[in-house]
Amino acid sequence: MSPAQDSIPNFIRLDQIPVNYVQQVETDLLEPVVFNQGTNTGDGFCRFTLQNKGFLHSHSKVFLSVEPDNGSIGDGYVPPNVGIGNIIKKAVLKIGNKVLNELDNWAGLFAVKSSLISNEVNLEREFYTTGRCMSFQHIYNSESNVFSDEISLDNGMEVDSGGDINTPEWAIHNGTSATTRGECPTYQIDLSDLFPFLKVNQLPLYMINEPINIELHFQPKQKYRLQIDNGDTADTPVSVVRNELKFCADYIFYGATDQMKRYADANRDMSFTFVDYRLMEHSTSSAALEGKVIQNLGMANRMVSRVISLFAPDESVAANNEEGILGQYHSLAPSISASGVLLSPFSYNIRYNDRFEYTSDVNNVARMFSEFTQSEGVPYIARAQYSDEGIGGNFGTTTFAGRNQDSRMGGKMFYMGTKLTNGRVGQRGIELHVQGTCTDLDKLRCYCEYMRVARLTNGMIEIFNA
Repeated sequence: MSPAQDSIPNFIRLDQIPVNYVQQVETDLLEPVVFNQGTNTGDGFCRFTLQNKGFLHSHSKVFLSVEPDNGSIGDGYVPPNVGIGNIIKKAVLKIGNKVLNELDNWAGLFAVKSSLISNEVNLEREFYTTGRCMSFQHIYNSESNVFSDEISLDNGMEVDSGGDINTPEWAIHNGTSATTRGECPTYQIDLSDLFPFLKVNQLPLYMINEPINIELHFQPKQKYRLQIDNGDTADTPVSVVRNELKFCADYIFYGATDQMKRYADANRDMSFTFVDYRLMEHSTSSAALEGKVIQNLGMANRMVSRVISLFAPDESVAANNEEGILGQYHSLAPSISASGVLLSPFSYNIRYNDRFEYTSDVNNVARMFSEFTQSEGVPYIARAQYSDEGIGGNFGTTTFAGRNQDSRMGGKMFYMGTKLTNGRVGQRGIELHVQGTCTDLDKLRCYCEYMRVARLTNGMIEIFNA
């Protein structure tokens, strides 16, 4: 390797480059090479193929929009916790026939990560870009001229005379006419949100001699693509707007001469590590949880850094699908009594390598919140939404899109997160031990974060577990 080659910085790593290079950005608006709308009960699908040029910017965007098929929905909206991400069921990044990132029920993990966004960013930015608006406000009591202890979702709209917060006109998905359907908003999803690899790396497309594809699987047309206002007809088909479905790819080129060629020549064999997530979803029930659930999550012989667990709801219950506020991607909290305390004791632990992560089971919901904070970061969600405990600071009588917030928001973002400390997982895998009382429970959904390695050799890529 020559001194000139050795002086070239690492362009792949998303970090500060120590040299002032000329940077050019070329943007392509790509159409899907394959598109399938899906059926009322079957998944939709699309595929984008990237050009092998430059470096793919990690904040490239996918543009998405949906519209009701007929006049039965007049005030549809995307769920405030995941926004337009609600329609994506699975996201896959492929190089050749190798899968770099793949995650089923991607929006479930997206909901967890979205809880880490502050109220101000949600209300002032994300609401307009992704549709996420998980921001809260205290309700003003006009009779006593003070703020009450009641909280509510805040989408920038005032509470009307009927005690309801409506969706802004620009954010409404109205299917009553061809004109209103054409005015449905278009949102975007960041590529690094879809694929964890791109959180710390950017793809050197010009160094890869294989096709690079992005594949998205959509939810079925009924129940899961929009939330509907009180009074709208349930089970109305909702379509992905084909003309708005595009991938905005930003290709970066560094240097004014041959720096990128020299970088490729100096790195014909290179490796980089990244994290990926594996979903383990198991059917369970409220009765099984009361007796204690011990579930093996697999992940044998892998470097697992953290486990995120949640109680997925029964989607047949109206409050857990399109007639709710948060849609299907939320997590049920342990059930509480009318006085705001747990109906039965709650316990949680993780066992692997013949030892428990916690010397004694976590049996306090407040400590569970602390463990999630240590694992993922501080979630910007209210206590009423995490555990639904207590009698103050809860969702009161103010409705959102005509829906009761107390029953459709309270205790709907109970996330359990653990940062693992016992090293590589042994042959027996990871065991989740959890017990408690939870209403409308249907599935136990766990996302395991583990380390992977990608090796790029002479334009061909290999991917294997660390």
